[in-house]
Amino acid sequence: MHRVLLDEAVAVGDYLEMASERVTPDRRRRGEEYLRVEWVEHIARPPFLDPASKQVRTRFAARDVVVAVLCEGMPGAVLLRGGDHHVETAVDRARQTWDAGRPSWPVRREPLFVGGEVPRHRHGDRARLEADADEDDEDSEEPTHRSAVPVRRRRAAAFTKAAGEVMVGDYVQIHAERFPAEDMGVDEGFHRVEWAGHLPPEHASGLLADPAWTRGVVTVLSVHGLPGMLVLPESDVRVLVQPNPERSAADQNERWHDGPVYELTGMTTPGPDTLRKEDAARRPPAPADEAGLYPSMFPDPHHRALHLNGTAGVRPVAATELPWPHSLFKCPHADRAKALARTYPDTPGTAQAAHAELFTQLRPEEFAACPYHQADDWEAIAGAVLAHAEAEQAGDDDRAEELFAMEHLSERDRTWARRMIADHLWWDEGQTRITNGQHRVCAMRAAGVSALPVYGRYLPGQAPVAATDAKGHARQAVTAFWTDHLTALWGPGSWRRRLGPALARYPFLRGFLPRGDRQ
Repeated sequence: MHRVLLDEAVAVGDYLEMASERVTPDRRRRGEEYLRVEWVEHIARPPFLDPASKQVRTRFAARDVVVAVLCEGMPGAVLLRGGDHHVETAVDRARQTWDAGRPSWPVRREPLFVGGEVPRHRHGDRARLEADADEDDEDSEEPTHRSAVPVRRRRAAAFTKAAGEVMVGDYVQIHAERFPAEDMGVDEGFHRVEWAGHLPPEHASGLLADPAWTRGVVTVLSVHGLPGMLVLPESDVRVLVQPNPERSAADQNERWHDGPVYELTGMTTPGPDTLRKEDAARRPPAPADEAGLYPSMFPDPHHRALHLNGTAGVRPVAATELPWPHSLFKCPHADRAKALARTYPDTPGTAQAAHAELFTQLRPEEFAACPYHQADDWEAIAGAVLAHAEAEQAGDDDRAEELFAMEHLSERDRTWARRMIADHLWWDEGQTRITNGQHRVCAMRAAGVSALPVYGRYLPGQAPVAATDAKGHARQAVTAFWTDHLTALWGPGSWRRRLGPALARYPFLRGFLPRGDRQ
């Protein structure tokens, strides 16, 4: 069971969530995200934060408290981000005993960080500040039980490098061992570095009060899945030789950090060319069977290619590439769509086929009854949004600002366009449903827009799909649904191809289908 605590409520003995979101084909292990806290200190108005920083988190923390922790199995200390954190409240007693008897850090008597103080509360103190003191977090995903986890042959290969040589993209070991060790996943404990910085000794002494930690360059890292900044002394760490490419793509697509968690005085960014040379000299070749540790999570080759090589952004998409709506709940004709859906079988795609059929039936004045269809010029709106996205994605901020004015649009259309910039039409290539923007897609279809500005993940270089009349495309979608449904029920045959269009054109014929073939 999970509980939410404020950062200042974290205490020694808590099992704090410190290694989240491992994407893996061998399933997450029970409790792998949670590490036992062995030391806590509070740093009020941290003196080591850069006073010139414009980062909101750093500026706020400079007037508040930053909590630092040392956890079981981690290679360094963590400066936690402010706010809520998750702790596990149902840890196996055997693991608790094992962790308590094998501490990773020597007993401390003095703070590790400059300005740090040991908090007065201890584990189990009833006065601890809890964001959710009365109830466990029921929305948290339950970890996978060991009985459901396949047996692995071996763990992923790793090698040792100096902390100061760690670079963005490395999968560094932020948790060395968990009880029971034989249960650990293939690449459990290793997480992707998203940003790396260095503090030379003259500035490290402004961060760390312990001379043993300031004997050289201190490395600070932002790591995927870690809710804070990892602070490493001049020591060695373990890094994966060949990370799972599907996990790496997922981690880069769902980044946790765009830079340092906090900006520290004197912090520098190491040169990537130097780090790459050091890495090339040190990284061993991967074992011949390394790729075999990671069976693909994608049975469909296109989805795997999209995951590995796709890019995310706004691009022009023909309406015929997009799925039909599955729930136009704000549409004044929603009841008609539901009535049509009741003439369909209860199978995947029913709602979308019914909405396509509704589209073929609506007259211009019926479309106009919906506020989404009351723009002055949807084609111009789409063009303005695409032009702005092109400038923004090219990094041309001045041009993007100029295009955001949209003075050529009417006031009403300018509102629609700016809303679309802030609240994208969202669809990843190959998805069977539109993620966001169904009503606006419907409005642009009805207006005959040739290229819609859609945000999502896609494979660059794909040949554009030719525009098709929207109502013609809707009729094709309904016909295809019925033809495919009959083929799935009774097998292929030329008469299915003839009956499918008839069922699409004459809804009353659907009543002659066996009852089990309809809702």
